[in-house]
Amino acid sequence: MSENYLIVGDDDHIREVETTKLKDKFLSPDEVELSYSVFTPENIDEISDSMGTLPFLSDKRVVVVKEAEALSGECTETIISYLEKPLETTVLVLSAAGSFKKSKAFRKLSALANVISADKPDPATIKNWIRTFFKKEGVEISGEAVELIVELKGTDTIGVKEELYKLLNYVDDKKIGIEQVEQLVGRSVTESIFKMVDAINIRDAAWCFRILSDLYDQKKQPQEIIGYLSWYIRVIQKITLLTGKGIGLEGISSELGYSQAYARRLMSQANKYPVNKIKRWTSLLFTTDRDIKTGRKTADLAIDMLLVGLINS
Repeated sequence: MSENYLIVGDDDHIREVETTKLKDKFLSPDEVELSYSVFTPENIDEISDSMGTLPFLSDKRVVVVKEAEALSGECTETIISYLEKPLETTVLVLSAAGSFKKSKAFRKLSALANVISADKPDPATIKNWIRTFFKKEGVEISGEAVELIVELKGTDTIGVKEELYKLLNYVDDKKIGIEQVEQLVGRSVTESIFKMVDAINIRDAAWCFRILSDLYDQKKQPQEIIGYLSWYIRVIQKITLLTGKGIGLEGISSELGYSQAYARRLMSQANKYPVNKIKRWTSLLFTTDRDIKTGRKTADLAIDMLLVGLINS
């Protein structure tokens, strides 16, 4: 197969990374300015011209078409016709969202180009990525800290990447624990989440939804909010189990990796959660996450229904 590629998937960050890899594979930094072009679907005439133009002072010309899922039928046919008899000196890179896989155009194009997946990674892959990132930087990160990052940020690779650099820049002792993650990754919304939980516990829906609105104003995404609430109930569950074993404040503080003052605050919250309530929260959070990922509900509707369910639990 010729050196033409279709990068398809819903992870914007991975699509960008794969596009950059191909650019670096075929062009040196000095060749990029004259032999690298990026287009969107409406520029089909320019795309056609660029695909058919010989490279200047380089062996290859790299032509990138972003948002390929928006290509019209006529534009798709133009690209298909080119790919049936491509120039050996042109590398065509089509980048498309995951929805493109359901189209007839995908079936035709995937038979003519090398397909690279850019689907969102699963949590295990994200965790390995985090560990590898800090290992390369010579920074030690605890397993609990890795778990918390994924709990709070989910599989949002761009969001995770931003938080990793934030942690790298602000942690001085080359060690990252759960408290540093909570302070840096969760600092902007932790108090809001505590207030939201308070509103849920006293069944004040108006207050709860005002806090949700504030979180949206802070550009927090539904998956992030689910992550914070999931983190909260998991910590509460752990405190409940430790307390049941007769472990006191100092031991719980050590187990959680938090200061005693912070652990004390969480312990006071845990008293409000019997086992059946923890199970109810866990079930609602799991169902909401699944409904969003499978498209059963829009993210906003799923979050609204989650909060109503928690208030009534």
